[in-house]
Order: sequence, then structure tokens, then C-alpha cells
Amino acid sequence: MADKKLETTVDRVYQGVYQAISNRSLRPGMKLGEASLAELFSVSRTSVRAALKQLEADGLVTSEPNKGCWVSLPSDEEIRSLFETRRLIEIGIVTELCRRRDSAAMQDLREHLLLEETARREHDHPRLIILLGEFHIKLARALHNPVLLDWFQKLISRASLYAAALDDDRHDACRDDEHLRLIEFIEAGNQNAAIELTCFHLASIETAIVESAGRLKANYHPLKHLIGT
Repeated sequence: MADKKLETTVDRVYQGVYQAISNRSLRPGMKLGEASLAELFSVSRTSVRAALKQLEADGLVTSEPNKGCWVSLPSDEEIRSLFETRRLIEIGIVTELCRRRDSAAMQDLREHLLLEETARREHDHPRLIILLGEFHIKLARALHNPVLLDWFQKLISRASLYAAALDDDRHDACRDDEHLRLIEFIEAGNQNAAIELTCFHLASIETAIVESAGRLKANYHPLKHLIGT
């Protein structure tokens, strides 16, 4: 029972910090004090340390001996490596989906687009970022491969967090109905067009995030947003 309780408290701290980064309450560079987090979540410092280790393993937190932990600002190399991995995997996903041409899966994706459009129309940027990532997870889920899906969800989760924390509220990289066009190419079994669009789509998102990270690094202080400048 003690192990289960520890697992629950660790997950609570992990999710709390993750959501705070996602909604920009915690910005890259902000310190994450063990004592403060333990008091905030009413958990032990052991649980906090375990959660911070998980966050660090996922690339969201950085730590150094005698300096503590802080929210990571991913390097350009980390962002590019993440999207290179996504491209390699998603090319395989859309290729197989074009071969299968599963109409039920495509209908599910079309219904998902309605949720994206609602979030976009209501200017709900945090919700839109989540939905844009879920679209790609649904592509992977349509292959009914639990090993692929488990691993791919973690990849999308990190990419979505980078987009939420670093991209601007317009999210220009996901305009022009690219998700809809991808569905249409898959339904038609057009592998070449689906692959080309997938690569273009991911490259656009990568560029937007790298550029936003660059602007943040250019004149950066982790607490600058507190004084409104």
C-alpha cells in the first residue's frame, strides 16, 4: 500500500508541474524548489524528488548538483531531434494507413477536426494545442499497435508541451487545413502526397517552435513576465 501511495503522490506532483508548464504558469528557467513543491502538494520531499526525476527524464526539467532544478528551455538540437524522430515514425504511420484505408478510423478523425475548429474559433489556445497533438495520436491508434501507441504518446506529449510553452497563441503552423488534407490523402490511398504533407506539416511546427525558443533566449530572464515587460 505504501508503494501505491507513493506512486499516486509522485504522479500528482508530476501532473501539476506538467500542467503549469503547459499553461505557462511556470516558464523555462524557473526554479523548482523541493520544499516549496512538497508544501504546495502536501506530499513528502521524497515524492517531489521522484516526480522531478521523471520530469527530467522527459526533458522538461534540468538539474545540477548544488544548484537545484528548474524548468528546461530545450535547445534547438533537442527540438530538431524530437521532430526528426516524429517524421521517421509518422511517415511509417501514414504509409500504413494509406494501405489499409480504414474508413471508420478516418471518420473518427474527421469528427476530431470539429473539436479543433471549435477550439480555434473560441481562441482556446491551450485546448487547441492538446487537440492538435491528439490528432496525431489518433493516427497511430488507428494501427491498433499498443507498443507503438505507448511510445508515440510520450513523443507527442513532449512536442505538445514545447508548442504550448514556446509557440505563440496564433499557432500559424497548423493553418491551411493540413489535418483535413492529410485525411483526404489517406482515404484516397495516396501515399506520396500523405508523406509529403506529413513532412511539410511537421517541419512547419518545428520551425515555429525553434523560432519562438530563439526569441525567448535572445533577451531571457525566467521571471521577466512578472513585471509585464
